[in-house]
Amino acid sequence: MDWTIYLILFGAGAGAGIMNTVGGGGSVLTLPAMIFAGIPPTEANATNRIGIIAQGAMALWRFRLGGVQEDATSLRLVAAGLPGAAIGALLAAWIPDEHFRVLLGYLMLGLLALIMLRPKPRLPEVGVMGSAWSLLSGRGKLATAVSFFLLGIYMGFLQAGGGIMILIVLGYLMRMDLVRGNYVKLFFVFFLQLMAVGVFIASGVAIYWVAGLALFAGQTGGAWIGSLIALKGGEKWITAVLVVSILASSGRLIGLY
Repeated sequence: MDWTIYLILFGAGAGAGIMNTVGGGGSVLTLPAMIFAGIPPTEANATNRIGIIAQGAMALWRFRLGGVQEDATSLRLVAAGLPGAAIGALLAAWIPDEHFRVLLGYLMLGLLALIMLRPKPRLPEVGVMGSAWSLLSGRGKLATAVSFFLLGIYMGFLQAGGGIMILIVLGYLMRMDLVRGNYVKLFFVFFLQLMAVGVFIASGVAIYWVAGLALFAGQTGGAWIGSLIALKGGEKWITAVLVVSILASSGRLIGLY
């Protein structure tokens, strides 16, 4: 790949880092960017996980340095989600590239609606202890395990927008506060993406490691910029750019032009 492509991917990663900090859904920028850069859709889907894993590891480390941990619940949810992630990654590796390209175009429109609506989970205020796994009823534990298995399938297949979905499910089923909820989200995403990458590699799907690192570098800088934008209330401009980008990318992927 030409070095200018890596610069473009770095820019897409920066945009994703900003979006993930401001509201989430950054993968709707990085995935089309890799595809338009010439990386086959399935391989772009696999490569996209590299930046997510690296960024997740850094975020988890920061949470743990700050004394935030929710490992008992996180491990149970990961155990429920890992089989789903394996199934989802196998489906993603199996589906033909052209079909995946079109499917991604339609999924991005659905994710745009999710990002725009930003449904609010029923989370208590930070510092208020909600119900953890041990306080769930038997039916609640079953519903949570099934929900995270299904989330695992999606996270293995695509991942984009999965963080928003995880927080919504945690809020409605476990009433976990935002700090612990974000820790569980990061923990869940990190280990499920490791599973997905392992399945992709075992299935013979090539991963563009340098492209993945370029995305990660951009995401790291974008996260810092996003924090400044959030503090200054500039989210509406980011949202406007995101809407235009998703609509243009979706139209191209679906084949409207």
